[in-house]
Amino acid sequence: MTFRALLPLALAGAALLGAGCAGRAVDSSAADANSGKTLFSQNCGGCHALADAGTTANVGPNLDDAFRASRTEEGGSFEESTIFDVTLDQMKLAAPPMPRFDTGPQALTEEELRNIAAYVASTAGVPPQAAGGATGATGATGATGTSTTP
Repeated sequence: MTFRALLPLALAGAALLGAGCAGRAVDSSAADANSGKTLFSQNCGGCHALADAGTTANVGPNLDDAFRASRTEEGGSFEESTIFDVTLDQMKLAAPPMPRFDTGPQALTEEELRNIAAYVASTAGVPPQAAGGATGATGATGATGTSTTP
């Protein structure tokens, strides 16, 4: 191939890298899903249904329904980190009627946004018995599948 033929491909690749498609700088490992559950209930639960949070609102999408298929092989087998990224971006780049939570009177800190995203990523679309989320992802609370009674 000639340089002229490769130039558009190289420019497209550079544009994707410049747009942030090369990777994420946000890490969910330090996020607190327990805090995220509380923050979700206070700031998101009035519009979004999420079984683990006990919210049943129907202004915005039901987050269990929205992410259930994406967790399946047919739906792309999204990893929790992908759902974290999608949720975090949605809170920052929301389309009305959803408010943006990174600016304005409803603004939350970056840490709070990461905590909500971690909580949603750990629970949305996960069958209730499998959802770790804020109540069991770290094993601190919730069912572990073992019994200590005789």
